[in-house]
Amino acid sequence: MTRLGILGVTFLVVAMLASAAYAQRRGAVSGGMRGAVVGGMVGGSEGAATGAKIGVVTGATRAAVNRETQSRTEYQATTEYQNAVRSNFNEAPPEILGATPAGTATKPSEEAVIRKDGKPIVGITFPSDWKQRTGDNYISAVSADGQAYSMLVTRDDVADKQAAIEKLKSGLAKYLSDIKYDEPSETKEGAVIVTGTGKGKKAGVDVVFAAGLFEAAKGQLVGAAFVVDAKIEDHYKDTIRGICETIRRAEDFAK
Repeated sequence: MTRLGILGVTFLVVAMLASAAYAQRRGAVSGGMRGAVVGGMVGGSEGAATGAKIGVVTGATRAAVNRETQSRTEYQATTEYQNAVRSNFNEAPPEILGATPAGTATKPSEEAVIRKDGKPIVGITFPSDWKQRTGDNYISAVSADGQAYSMLVTRDDVADKQAAIEKLKSGLAKYLSDIKYDEPSETKEGAVIVTGTGKGKKAGVDVVFAAGLFEAAKGQLVGAAFVVDAKIEDHYKDTIRGICETIRRAEDFAK
């Protein structure tokens, strides 16, 4: 190889390393459920223009979710899945955003909404087969197989996002052991995302988690969290992203 060729390869390698280092500093999470939340929280790049405003996922996202549902069904029929120890979030909901008073079991509707002083603060749409509960300040839902959990909570107990993150980490420590955090991320819409892995203290199952903190209305923080069994997270990434793209804030309801 000529000296010019060597210099070219060297420059390419350095550029790739620099790009990787920059991605790490920015908190990039590649693939899986965590990457889906980072890319889709509060409407995401595609949802912000369409899905977030109308409270439903786009046609392309819905098609991806349908394909994933079929793939997940096939995986759940395998011996590997049948023999694995699994979480049941119906029995032990991972309330990492804080314990909530008993809510009302509701059928998943077109959109679940948290209101304050009679006005909608935040809305979200879950798949029709998820079991959903609502309270005065929260919405929670569990997938049909009990291995994916989601929760939205208005945060009136913290003054800013950093304080909310510390409270979130405290909630994670109550539910999980062996916690490993990714670098934090922030979306273009200003949502701060905390992602990572851990092991459920009760079931002993490896899980992945992603939680976002965003301003749903002026001065009103909302936390959104997702916890999924690690063995099945790749079969839930499109579904979770689709849910994230339906999140609406107060300003979206006015449009």
